[in-house]
Amino acid sequence: MSAETLKKGTCPVCGHMCFVIAHIENGRVVKVEPDRESPLGHLCIRGVNAVEYHRHPKRLNYPMKRAGARGEAKWTRISWEQAMDEIATKLKDIRDRYGPEAVLVLGGSPHGFGDPASWKWCNLWGTPNFFHLGKNCGEAEFPVECAMYGYDTIAAYTRFLNPKKTGVLVIWGANPAESLPRLWQGYKYSQSQGMKIIVVDPRPTECARAANLWLQLRPGTDGALALGMLNVILSEGIYDREFVEKWCTGFEELKALARQYPPERVSQITWVPAERVAEAARLYAKAPAAVLTWGVANTHLGDGAGLSAVLGKCWLRAITGNLDREGGQLFSDPPDFLAFLEEIDWDRQIHHPLRTRDNVSADRIPIGSVRALALYKEAMKRVYPKGWGAAQYFIYPSPHAVWEAILTGKPYPIKAAFVQGTNTLCSMGDARHAYQALKSKNMELLVFMDHFLNPTGALADYVLPATDALERPTLTNNWGMTGSVHGREAVVPPLHERKDDYQLWCDLGKRLGQAEHWPDTLEGWFDKLLEPAGVRFREFAQGPGYSPPHRSRRYEKTGFATFSGKVELMPGLLKKLGYDPAAGYREPPWSPISAPDMAERFPLILISGSRVQEFHHSSHRQLERIRKRYPDPLLEINPETAARLGLAEGDWAWIETPMGRMKQKVRLIAGMPPSVVHADGYWWFPEKPEAEPSLFGVWESNIDAIVPDAPGFSDYAGNSYFRGLLCRVYKSETP
Repeated sequence: MSAETLKKGTCPVCGHMCFVIAHIENGRVVKVEPDRESPLGHLCIRGVNAVEYHRHPKRLNYPMKRAGARGEAKWTRISWEQAMDEIATKLKDIRDRYGPEAVLVLGGSPHGFGDPASWKWCNLWGTPNFFHLGKNCGEAEFPVECAMYGYDTIAAYTRFLNPKKTGVLVIWGANPAESLPRLWQGYKYSQSQGMKIIVVDPRPTECARAANLWLQLRPGTDGALALGMLNVILSEGIYDREFVEKWCTGFEELKALARQYPPERVSQITWVPAERVAEAARLYAKAPAAVLTWGVANTHLGDGAGLSAVLGKCWLRAITGNLDREGGQLFSDPPDFLAFLEEIDWDRQIHHPLRTRDNVSADRIPIGSVRALALYKEAMKRVYPKGWGAAQYFIYPSPHAVWEAILTGKPYPIKAAFVQGTNTLCSMGDARHAYQALKSKNMELLVFMDHFLNPTGALADYVLPATDALERPTLTNNWGMTGSVHGREAVVPPLHERKDDYQLWCDLGKRLGQAEHWPDTLEGWFDKLLEPAGVRFREFAQGPGYSPPHRSRRYEKTGFATFSGKVELMPGLLKKLGYDPAAGYREPPWSPISAPDMAERFPLILISGSRVQEFHHSSHRQLERIRKRYPDPLLEINPETAARLGLAEGDWAWIETPMGRMKQKVRLIAGMPPSVVHADGYWWFPEKPEAEPSLFGVWESNIDAIVPDAPGFSDYAGNSYFRGLLCRVYKSETP
């Protein structure tokens, strides 16, 4: 037996890419532990089980080609060479018949630089039809922030806070105790040093229980709450007058809008007592510096409600002068340490010689389009001459429009799709619509690449095995959202015939006339990305990484990255795209107020899609130790409501919306609003049969199959409507 060796590497289990120390015996990883010397050294419950993930018997290890009908679970093993040759030939044929826009790329949890590589390929190829899980994450928030003040503020949420500078932290639309546990520990430390925490959440989460002030609002009414807080701040004159007068436009319009939402009216809408609305407003506005978190939940509220929520949060940050203030909403830095934007090259997409059409939802949802990408680039060029680092969020199409294009050919056909690192049937609303499209005969080519086969992959024509982060080099800059860069080498060679995600795009690119754009290996591409820094990847990976010098109040030198150079409280860019920022609060499409007749049959308000530590979206359900901790999908419900419905802890219950029903296991939660339930998202069962009709049990507990995603429901950015809709709950006699 050889001696154990230690190597620094990257945790393989999700997109946060925390750094680890890997213990290796006889060339095999036997244990991982957090690298305490690294700023990214942390392991959650998923990371603790990284070795099981890496060596799991159900991992994909060889390329496969479908041998029967889609969904029959019949496969033939083939070589990588055969797979790449056949896929490239089919792509050429589809481009010749339908144009480059007929190819769709779906991404998810990043396996290294897989997503940026796919964006580069799309821009070289000429398709604007691509999105990843960020469609239901930053897609709806970043474009509004960038339209209003030309930056994003996710950096303020993803850094540890300085309790000497940050007086108040508002956690709104997020649950970091589950989604970012390493940050939550830092937040609790800052609270122990005097920082106050305000939590806005309908659920009695760990964060809510720890808060100095908890605002338990009705799901979907976030926009009204924000306007109520603005009303208090403006009427009491506790905003930052100097900043507003010097750096903001549209202030009079905002004041007129906020006057319509006094705390008493807001209380009737939100269920939050008027005095608590006022207390939160004063606590936030009077802090010497405050952070109001970025959060995905505010963008899952349905048409109109989500936009009012995101605008409201942006307005609060702006009028209190917390933008790019020390201890406040620090702006993200551009990814200039790398040749990141040069390599992806969004200008190529804007001016592509073969692309003649925008993406399939550009007319209905212009905030995600090539047109929007060009407008944002023009507006932001004062500060970002090369473009904003995470520009992909300006171009993503609506999933609903994508499925319709496949099924109907309108506005034009989509004939091929790549699914890489994601499980589309368990991550987007109206999952049956996605299923119909991906299984349709109109879909001539479906390629799937991931660590494990899942319900979406079961429909593919080709299945390709991906490496995890223990067996490939890693370079991370958070999808271009930050200037910080960190890297680690692989700790072991790839098992079997697994390849990194980059290799798919590289190998196809070389077969499709793009050879000069693709270094032979992922490490070679990292060397090219690091050329501006004057360092090669292997040398860089041995060091601590790079973080840009700390800066604040950058706008004093450059202005804001908007057309006017100021904070546009009524953003001109949104108006150019056809949105009305002064529309005020709107109810979610299916709420007790907007749909009272429906509420008689479906009297409960449904929230879904919240994160839990054990899983990353739909992944990790194969891991035995994790499933022992969390074996079943859980429906959270108030004990009194459950008793009234004849439900007890551990019963299985149906959750029904107008779109159908799914069942989950009852979990009684004291403090849950009596008329609100929360259903786990992303569920499927790897232990169940792959072949249809089962598809790994995807139609049993997958809440995404019963939430709408059609026009009028999907939000202003085309993302899914997961929260604040109506349902009913009743007992299931069988699990």
